Amino acid sequence: MSRHLTFLPAALLAALLPLSGLAQSPAEPLELAAAERILLDANPAIQQARAAQAAARAAIDMAGARPNPMLTASVASINPARNHGSAWDRPMDSVLRVDQLVERGDKRQLRLNAAEHNLSASGADLDNTIRLARIDLARAWLDLRAAQDIRRIAHENATLAGRAADAAELRGKAGDLAGVDVARFRADAARVANDAQQAELELSRARLALALLLGNRIPAGQLQASDDWPSAEPAPGSARPDLAAARQRLEQAAALRELARAQRIRDVSVGVQYEHFPPDARNTYGVSISVPLFLGNDYRGDIARSEADYTAAEQQLLATRAAVGNEQARLQAELDAARARHQRLRDVVLPAAEKAARGADVAIQKGAMSLTDYLDTQRSLRSARIEAIQARADLARAGLLLRLAGDTP
Repeated sequence: MSRHLTFLPAALLAALLPLSGLAQSPAEPLELAAAERILLDANPAIQQARAAQAAARAAIDMAGARPNPMLTASVASINPARNHGSAWDRPMDSVLRVDQLVERGDKRQLRLNAAEHNLSASGADLDNTIRLARIDLARAWLDLRAAQDIRRIAHENATLAGRAADAAELRGKAGDLAGVDVARFRADAARVANDAQQAELELSRARLALALLLGNRIPAGQLQASDDWPSAEPAPGSARPDLAAARQRLEQAAALRELARAQRIRDVSVGVQYEHFPPDARNTYGVSISVPLFLGNDYRGDIARSEADYTAAEQQLLATRAAVGNEQARLQAELDAARARHQRLRDVVLPAAEKAARGADVAIQKGAMSLTDYLDTQRSLRSARIEAIQARADLARAGLLLRLAGDTP
């Protein structure tokens, strides 16, 4: 039997066995629900959407405002040659006039309808902004949650491989292990150490990404996701806010189209006048009515523009409805695939890798397995553990995304 198949002592085998674990990070665990509460106050896109909603609410007051009356005071027919007496008794024409524009064609109500639909659309836009921010947050939180477990396993593997390499080197110096086998242990330890370093880097990236979404309310170095995985089962979703916004934009476009058409209904200006002109006509009164003559602008362009805007809003609604349906079908397929993959890894791949690793421990003690095969078995176990964590994160991510996708349009 070759030298690399010789029986390994208990000290070397113990070094190859899994470790109990590393010390936990001192960061306070952050649950996904708590992160969402921070997100609502810290996310810039959400704050901008709230400002847009406030502006839309103010636009209702602007749309409902009635035209202001116009007050005009004038003095005419002043004769400098007869500039005597009190100002009120001098022979000049003093006029005080009030004009009021009276809107016709239900223009004010049409403006209000358009403004109210705009407010509803802005509210739906805010809800959709929150939904999209929650999607980004869920991805970042789950990336951090998976990165924590992968880092832990990677460091356990690195410590284990390092101890095994140290033990193999001692055996090599004692002449009980071939130099090529010692080199294999050392090379394996170096690869596993690189994996641990990469896991540290991925954890730092995940923390920075989550901190950015939370407006750096929590320093990146202190971020740690809680241990609980979110449920992968999608709860009944609510109506899609982007679809609701598209519907409201269509209603707004319809109201603006009617408002453009109503511009051809002439508004009327009504005037009331008081005139003082001593000595002959000391106090007189008058009324007037004025209407526009559509000689230069018949609002043809406004109406054509409103028709184009309505068509665009209609097409946007159809496109949004199709996109929502396609997204939900895609997310459902991704959830089914993620669930099947996770179940295979959890119920088949990982138990088989663990069983193989336990068998390899026995086989190498009896000299029935080469070191190369033994190290391959350990690498397969490490890979299966990490893949199982990633599959669990993918399953939770798929469930959350489908939940946030809302109901079928």
